[in-house]
Amino acid sequence: MARMRVRFPTLVLLLGILFLMAVSIGIAYGEKDVIKNHERPGEREHEERDPRQQPRPRKQEEQEREHRREEEHDRDPSRGRRESEERQEEERERRREPCREREQEQQPQHGRREEEEEEEEWQPRRLRPQSRKEEREQEQGSSSSSRKQSGYERRQYHERREQRDEKEKEQDSRSDSRRQRNPYHFSSERFQTRYRNRNGQIRVLERFDQRTNRLENLQNYRIVEFQSNPNTLILPKHSDADYILVVLNGRATITIVNPDKRQAYNLEYGDALRVPAGTTSYILNPDDNQNLRVVKLAIPINNPSNFYDFYPSSTKDQQSYFSGFSKNTLEATFNTRYEEIQRILLGNEDEQEDEEQRRGQEQSYQDEGVIVRVSKEQIQELRKHAQSSSRKGKPSESGPFNLRSNESIYSNKFGNFYEITPERNPQVQDLDISLTFTEINEGALLLPHYNSKAIFIVVVDEGEGNYELVGIRDQQRQQDEQEEEEEEVRRYSARLSEGDIFVIPAGYPISVNASSNLRLLGFGINANENQRNFLAGSEDNVISQLDREVKELTFPGSAQDVERLIKNQQQSYFANAQPQQKQQREKEGRRGRRSLISSILSTLY
Repeated sequence: MARMRVRFPTLVLLLGILFLMAVSIGIAYGEKDVIKNHERPGEREHEERDPRQQPRPRKQEEQEREHRREEEHDRDPSRGRRESEERQEEERERRREPCREREQEQQPQHGRREEEEEEEEWQPRRLRPQSRKEEREQEQGSSSSSRKQSGYERRQYHERREQRDEKEKEQDSRSDSRRQRNPYHFSSERFQTRYRNRNGQIRVLERFDQRTNRLENLQNYRIVEFQSNPNTLILPKHSDADYILVVLNGRATITIVNPDKRQAYNLEYGDALRVPAGTTSYILNPDDNQNLRVVKLAIPINNPSNFYDFYPSSTKDQQSYFSGFSKNTLEATFNTRYEEIQRILLGNEDEQEDEEQRRGQEQSYQDEGVIVRVSKEQIQELRKHAQSSSRKGKPSESGPFNLRSNESIYSNKFGNFYEITPERNPQVQDLDISLTFTEINEGALLLPHYNSKAIFIVVVDEGEGNYELVGIRDQQRQQDEQEEEEEEVRRYSARLSEGDIFVIPAGYPISVNASSNLRLLGFGINANENQRNFLAGSEDNVISQLDREVKELTFPGSAQDVERLIKNQQQSYFANAQPQQKQQREKEGRRGRRSLISSILSTLY
């Protein structure tokens, strides 16, 4: 009995120790499960949920989740704070989603495209979480340094985005300002269409003085261009403007009608002809394949910068000038009833519709305009008595003349320059206009020069290149309550392509560089006694004609250095566009590459 008394307290003590150990182990395992539940709540919930069990209400799940968070907060306050921050972030994200959806629905398509591009550019720099739980894992696993790095990357992206936007704006503004800064260049897009149908079109360039007041002296000159398809005719008309027309593509037959006679001329590439104001004329394209392109310099008579075409026929583009007269005047003029006049000259809408139905689809209303198709028989009749232009000899006082009929005034292996001055041609003498035709070979340069009196309007006939025009820009500034003007040398440059127009004011030095075979047609205004002065080259160089003492006083270098510099260019008028030093470097580079290749081949073989 006494022995049992001794053993009983020992047994109780052992049981207590075992109980404490079990409790400690249980607590340890419980904490481990809590951590697992915190790290992988989705997996834990999936394991605890019986697939056969009915899903619990969402409210009950949220209550249980909140209860677990409170227990974890009691054990680890810092972890609870993190959970609270996560809940706030999750709530903010949940609130943002509807707004984003509404913005995406409201924004235009191009805005969405830009947003998608931004998203594609940003996505490689951040991980896109597939679920909110994975996002919480990433936030818990990331350190403060990773957060700083992510913010730094985002700032970098936005900075790059802003730089790109600024660069695009700068390029746009640069192109706009370039167009504004160079008022002497007119691209082919600056033409305004007057008439157009599927047989051709007639276009007029905008006024020269609209872009700068420096071209006020050109307000009474306009450039007109018309193009017509093969086997077409531009209907008869007269204008309140003098014309000088030049054929730049295809062939043409033009008929000039006067009160006592009519005269037809066959025109080819480079042929020019003056059509006086008020003269009725019509132009035929007799070719079966080539389109006709004609450029005209128009000199208005009644109103500066504006001119009008008057047609005797009525079309969908233009009313007949007969329709402007009253009924009584027309009946008295033709001594015929008005109904007959309307049927023959003016046309009746009902009869036109009946006529179109009879024609079927051969000639639709779309064809009815100032440019119409003609048959082979009609072409033969129109060309039966036509004369050709004079190629050699003295130009005719009324007939066409070719710009390249005489020898070029400047010529070498890099280009040719032809000119018809008012002194040499009676058709342009009273208009005080000259015509030039320039051919610059690919890779060649028309050397810098200027015109003493003439203002040249130049049309790019064919090819591509660029030009540099040097002018003076006036800058006004106010100092000590007095207005002063500063004169600044300014370079105006532009790329040239077919159909472009550019103006060369008198006294402005210019050079033209041809990136492909370039052909230029020029109309010289105020051309009588104009002199062309070259600033470089071995001939007709005004700089080389300066006195030696004046060269010494004018330039920083000595007179000997200036003369040696001028003599370096052995060509005149046209030269190679690449400097000699650059050509020498390229030759040496090619020679070095050839020697390297030969040494490699000799080593191998």
